[in-house]
Amino acid sequence: MWGTREVDITFRPATEADADAVRAVLDAQPSDEQVGLAGGDSLRARRFRAIAMSGLWAPAGLRRITVAVSDGKVVGFVQSGTEEAAAITPRLAWEVLRVFGFPGIIGFLRRDRLRGRVTIPAPPNTYHIAEIHVAEHSRGLGAGGALMDEAERMARAAGARQMSLTTTTSNPARRLYERHGFRVMESRTDPGFERVTGVAGRILMVKDLG
Repeated sequence: MWGTREVDITFRPATEADADAVRAVLDAQPSDEQVGLAGGDSLRARRFRAIAMSGLWAPAGLRRITVAVSDGKVVGFVQSGTEEAAAITPRLAWEVLRVFGFPGIIGFLRRDRLRGRVTIPAPPNTYHIAEIHVAEHSRGLGAGGALMDEAERMARAAGARQMSLTTTTSNPARRLYERHGFRVMESRTDPGFERVTGVAGRILMVKDLG
């Protein structure tokens, strides 16, 4: 039992057939950080996020994903490994241009550079959680905690001595990570980033596995 309701969650490696389900898990309101980087436009933030995270449901991305399944449906997933930005291709550049338009792309690039000031790379030789998400309709049922437990199981099976993840300073999920033994190892803030996003910055959290 996780959370306040009894749920039955199993885990398995993602397959290409899970691409639409992984995409659906992300189909929720964008974060404050994402809206700020999109100039305060939540629709543009959602469209850009879909482009930027399209690698998740590409074959290479799916190979690093473990899905959480309840009642035959994917209710969340965790992806391990390096947090990789989408490769800049002519098609990607065109899609980004379509989202922001010619006048807006300059402002977006300026805001994106501000995010670079608070980006923290994962420490070497850690089992890094690149992405962890729970479907909006399944939040509060313990799926997030179950995914964290599964990630730790996989990390230990891989022989890792430490786990890591990065998130924003304002992410409510930070409490979940702390309950699972993660501690803040580094924090980076920037006034410019906070001005456009309302978020002070980002943090690196680690957990020693012993």
